[in-house]
Amino acid sequence: MSSYTVDRFDHDGLTMLVRRYARGEGSDTASPLTFLLVHGIGVSPDYFSRLSEQLRPHGIVYAVELPGFGATPRPDRALGIEDFAALLIAFSEVWNLDNPVLVGHSMGTQIVTEMAVRKPALSDRVVLMGSVVDPQAPTPFGQGFRLFRDMLVEPPSANWIVLMDYLRCGPRWYLTELPAMLTYPLEERLPLLQAYTLVVRGARDPVAPAEWSERLAELVPRSVRLDVPKAAHVVQHRAAPVVAAAILDHARSSVVDPGLHFRGDRER
Repeated sequence: MSSYTVDRFDHDGLTMLVRRYARGEGSDTASPLTFLLVHGIGVSPDYFSRLSEQLRPHGIVYAVELPGFGATPRPDRALGIEDFAALLIAFSEVWNLDNPVLVGHSMGTQIVTEMAVRKPALSDRVVLMGSVVDPQAPTPFGQGFRLFRDMLVEPPSANWIVLMDYLRCGPRWYLTELPAMLTYPLEERLPLLQAYTLVVRGARDPVAPAEWSERLAELVPRSVRLDVPKAAHVVQHRAAPVVAAAILDHARSSVVDPGLHFRGDRER
């Protein structure tokens, strides 16, 4: 029996699917949290499955399937990061999500950043995993080469999930959306974040190198950075328990001084 249900959300001519993981047996007794998981370009929530299972004892997990990806209908126009963010803000409002922890991976980090900047009251906790796009590799070729290198260090199960999702997405929609990812000004938007932000990367991730992740953490007014040993770009699949524990700590931690920068490497 599946541990999640799938709902459809329609807004402004766009359709999104939402996997809802309800709290299961063995749930902790702390106040339940809400998690909103946003995937990257070309893929679907499939690579969030392990992380979702780790998080759901602690609250409700919403893993979205963005328009044009996975099994969702293909939009009749190219969408920018701002369009995805507006869709997810509308979803959060219609579904009355209570201070969700915004978790983005790869291109999803751009989307949750834009959400939090556009609507600061939506959430006070953001998680950026495998952030893109490093300005040292700003072209389709540069990103493609880094993704190829990443495949060489990912576990076969992660590569299989991503490959199947890429095949479902198809090259046309992937290439349609690629310019939006490559041109989104993440470095300009991060200093505007009011949310307490966790920047996560796999220690072997060639897509989001250490220097780039450190730079991003420095740009956020309130941030902490975590490098996960042995993991690569799909860090939430390879090291789901570690990433989930970090997200939970982040969600429940108190930020004493709003002017402080919480930066530094953490290992578990």
